[in-house]
Amino acid sequence: MQCSNGGVMPFGSPRLRGIREHLERAQLFFALAGNEKDPKVSYRILIGAVYSCRAITELMLEAAEKQEVKNLQNPDPKLNRKAFESDVTSKLPYYLLLERIRIHDFHRFGILPPDPNFTQVMFGGPMKLKTQKGVAALAVTDQGPQVLTSGNSKVELQRPLLIRDGEFFDDSSSKYVNLGDVLNAFLARVPDVIVEFEKRIA
Repeated sequence: MQCSNGGVMPFGSPRLRGIREHLERAQLFFALAGNEKDPKVSYRILIGAVYSCRAITELMLEAAEKQEVKNLQNPDPKLNRKAFESDVTSKLPYYLLLERIRIHDFHRFGILPPDPNFTQVMFGGPMKLKTQKGVAALAVTDQGPQVLTSGNSKVELQRPLLIRDGEFFDDSSSKYVNLGDVLNAFLARVPDVIVEFEKRIA
């Protein structure tokens, strides 16, 4: 990378620097949330950490799509992205859940902090219930979303997110999980994934 004076910046890949910056932001937000006494403020800070966690992986996926990752040189950039995402998903806990949290908070309905005065349950779609010679129904339970169909009816869900009193239902473990625990697990593993990524970028 060229400096304005014609020299070369000693910092390496701009994308890798961005990834490291987002890691530091996520770690900072996580620490701030842990020290915050107001539960609502703490929750909001944790939601902020989600964005940087997603940014880390999104920047990696972008590199894969741009053919910047070694051993991913398929002419179809989408297949490179998909292959890399499959690899990353297996190494990062709660990868898919964090993706859904970010999508729903940013694009769909926004996520509110829990209120100790009320029991709050929110299920976000979109979803389609198609009935054909039968019924199609969806119920929210302690075991997560339960789909009920008969005949040729079906229920189609697109990245659904179920929240109960501030906790998120995780499809992989089939249980509700605390956002702090989700981020703690993710941040414990992502530095190693970043090191692996650094070795693979062209």
